[in-house]
Amino acid sequence: MGSKLIEATVNIVRSRGEQLFIDVSRPYAYTLVAKFDRYKYIMRIAPDADQVSQSSLKDLKLLSMYTDAASICVVSTVKSQVLQRGVVHIKDSVVFMSLATFTDVLEGREPVYKLSRGIITASIDGEKLRERRQKMGMSLGALAHSLGVTRETVYRYERGEIEAPLRVAERLASIFGDDIMKKIEVGEKPRATPEELASRQISPNTYKLVESHPDAIKHDGRTIFITSDRERLRKTIELAQALSAEVDKA
Repeated sequence: MGSKLIEATVNIVRSRGEQLFIDVSRPYAYTLVAKFDRYKYIMRIAPDADQVSQSSLKDLKLLSMYTDAASICVVSTVKSQVLQRGVVHIKDSVVFMSLATFTDVLEGREPVYKLSRGIITASIDGEKLRERRQKMGMSLGALAHSLGVTRETVYRYERGEIEAPLRVAERLASIFGDDIMKKIEVGEKPRATPEELASRQISPNTYKLVESHPDAIKHDGRTIFITSDRERLRKTIELAQALSAEVDKA
């Protein structure tokens, strides 16, 4: 499954954009770097989301924060549950999606649904919902009855306090239009938390990378990959070129 998914993803990348870097020798934090028009992605490919470790996600976030690329993970399943087309899973602010969903993103169709703890939900644009409901002369109670939820639940959708489950979201879209659901910005860079940064900090503006070719990443107006491993030096240089970084041989 893993090799087939990698092959299929590489084929999409090569047919739709430009492959800047690839290494499938072992599961690093990333598998490849690709560019599509003005967007650049650091991509990890794995059969299941649980195969992408926490340390890999930290590496991805550090790389995204200090380069011009967003980080995403292309997977087939989340905890063995198939990740459907148009549905993403977000873990530690990194977006996981199927290859079909990624293909849709390349064609300008951003996903709106999220899978979390086995449940698919969508974030509702509360302001649009309220405006369109009122324009149609529909009360909170009437809409709640149509959706099969409580009046309080509709009120919370309009205030942006909760997300709507798939059934309710689809019903809202049929009444008020697909744009009642907020799009998930796949190209937005994930960011490491202050706690994550502190756990990886080696010195000012320098952070350890655990599952990457470089040993560390440094940013002081320019991005520098630090490496002391001769065996990984060539790939570190390739990665640096793909991400517009420099290399410091420690």
